[in-house]
Amino acid sequence: MNRTGLWIALGVGIAAGLVFGLYPELDLRLAALFYDVGAKNFGLRADRLANFARQAAMWISWAFALPAIAALALKIIFPRKPLIISARSMIFILLTIFLSAGLLSNLIFKSHWGRPRPVATVEFGGSLPFMPWWDPRGACPRNCSFFSGEAATAFWTYAPAALAPPQYRALAYAGATIFGLATGGLRMTFGGHYATDVIFAGVVVFLVIWLVHGFIFRWPIPPHEDDRIDRSMTAALLAARRELTPRWQPPRAFWWLLLGFATLTVARIVGLRFSVVDLFYDESQYWAWAQAPALGYFSKPPLLAWTIAAAQNVCGTAEACIRAPAPLFWFGTAITTYFLALTLYGARSAWWASLCLMLAPATIFSTRIISTDVPLLFFWALALLAFVRLRERPGWKSSWTWSVVLGVALGLGMLAKYAMAYFLFGFIVAAIIDPPTRALLRRPALWLALAIGAAILAPNLIWVASNDFVTFRHTEDNITGGGLGFHPLGALEFLASQFGIFGPIVMASFVLLLIRPRVMTRFAGLQPADRVMIAFALPPLAIVMLVGLLAKANANWAAPSMVPITVVAVALLIRRGALHWIYATLALGMIVQAALWIGDARAYRVSVPWLSKPDAYQRTLGWKSLGTQVSALAQAQGVRGIAAEQRDVVASLIYYARDTELPVWSSSQARAPAHQFDLDRPLTSSAPEPVLFVSSCRFPGRYAPRYAHVQPLGPLVTPTGAHSERHFFAFKLAGATGVTAPLGPCAP
Repeated sequence: MNRTGLWIALGVGIAAGLVFGLYPELDLRLAALFYDVGAKNFGLRADRLANFARQAAMWISWAFALPAIAALALKIIFPRKPLIISARSMIFILLTIFLSAGLLSNLIFKSHWGRPRPVATVEFGGSLPFMPWWDPRGACPRNCSFFSGEAATAFWTYAPAALAPPQYRALAYAGATIFGLATGGLRMTFGGHYATDVIFAGVVVFLVIWLVHGFIFRWPIPPHEDDRIDRSMTAALLAARRELTPRWQPPRAFWWLLLGFATLTVARIVGLRFSVVDLFYDESQYWAWAQAPALGYFSKPPLLAWTIAAAQNVCGTAEACIRAPAPLFWFGTAITTYFLALTLYGARSAWWASLCLMLAPATIFSTRIISTDVPLLFFWALALLAFVRLRERPGWKSSWTWSVVLGVALGLGMLAKYAMAYFLFGFIVAAIIDPPTRALLRRPALWLALAIGAAILAPNLIWVASNDFVTFRHTEDNITGGGLGFHPLGALEFLASQFGIFGPIVMASFVLLLIRPRVMTRFAGLQPADRVMIAFALPPLAIVMLVGLLAKANANWAAPSMVPITVVAVALLIRRGALHWIYATLALGMIVQAALWIGDARAYRVSVPWLSKPDAYQRTLGWKSLGTQVSALAQAQGVRGIAAEQRDVVASLIYYARDTELPVWSSSQARAPAHQFDLDRPLTSSAPEPVLFVSSCRFPGRYAPRYAHVQPLGPLVTPTGAHSERHFFAFKLAGATGVTAPLGPCAP
């Protein structure tokens, strides 16, 4: 990449900036070429071939990055093997695609440059005023127009073009330019972007690639740099491998286990593709958050939203793509558990413990959905592994790496879910009963880890404090909202649910160890490793049981106990020679896995007739149908926005009515915000009209205090299985009266 390319890119950027800055209506005129005035929409939005081409463009772009991704993965697995591509090329590809397709376009510009998309502007049937490219003060709240993320990903192919042989490089640059313009032009036909969004995507991406290419290739670097980088990676990876294999390990057995887990993970991802289960409204809520990555949200920390945003940038917005990180995280959790059990008990226990975790009922269920527990369990397992390695490494030189790993795992775990705080309680219990853990308190490695974790968490805590501690107050309300009391059955129900989550045999082994130590072994004869695992398993269980005794407790609230319980229970079963119980656990897991694969693909037909609610998937079905019906009704009625009052309906409409590009508002059911949508999507009297209001209440008089004109549009019926359905009612509202009080009860 020479200076000629730089001057061309700067010239294009300056020329486009001046022309579209002086004559911003050019953006509108170009967008109008693709707008059907009669149908009042951008015609290609519903075209299947055009949508396939849109997805194919992203697959093509990421295909160019695959050699670099594969090179890094193979280097990690086989550190002694040389890289399959040059080290600098690998770094160049990975760094530029991260900056171009991820950080700059989606996390910086699109989240903070409030330019509305064409389809959302008044000129094309939307509700927001048009903004020129240079003005970031638009009313778009999230996932905005400037600049195009998909065009940026397509223009990123300038990076592999820069690595082409010199005689073909000009042709490669031309191909990348055409590919980027074609991809951006396709987004314009959908009403997703203006011409300037596409032009500046290309200019910005080229400048990023030019600079990174200069730092890596052009500016003074010795010609042997690739070999030096390769050797440094080999040394670092071999050192890490030595840390991860503290005792003996049969290499062939581990690689077979790794292959099996990888195969199962791929099968789980394929299963998501064939699943007909709609996004549960919590999942839709997390997807909505991912459209505006932030440092925090009303009810949860931000890591899951960031994860979904990253996945969406790779494979799109389909349900399977949004859920795809779940089986990948569980793959990482199982492998981390293997190394944890290997460190504490040896290779045999590591093999069976990781298998039991990978086929535990909670794991199988959780790989089908995207939830905060998924990243939480991975970082909990990683933190536990780092803690155990620190506990066995008294010297600073041999322990500082694990100190950093522990700090990063604690910080990211807290950003996944605040239940990561149970880890600190586990450490306190371990310090009481385990001398090596107490010795950690006198070592700087532990305090370095805590400092790193606190630094990672700090931005989120600042966000929470600046938003009136809304997340903490929501968590408190979630626990004590029904008032405190004495509910012994609630605590017992919670404990019983853990048998279904962790696996009946694994949980029974752990409980028997606690209540009757001599059934498994004498408590006084427990190994130090057993005590450490028990110390980290008990606090989540005990705290949540106490919560269940006084208020209410959900079954997944003690999920962090799963890793230490599985490790210690399997170790004790092996010590007792009770492998038949482990075989039974794995057999049960395979049956559950097969049943859910089949059930997810036939969800509308799965029912148990003798139950009061026979449809097994009732809670998770019907949301897509609701979104489809509301989208068609919104287009037919020419409304300028959609509103609902229930969080599940608002979240589901944000996702399943996303192709309308209409804003979806939340009509608060209370004076204080009850969820994130009440904060950033409130339905106010200034909202553009008419509004399509969706509610489970059928009485039009209920909406009269807030709107002068209330037109019933009939019922909306969404099937949720063979024997059940949901009922909603739609209203067209106009003439806001200015009344801001919440809607009254559902009554005539």
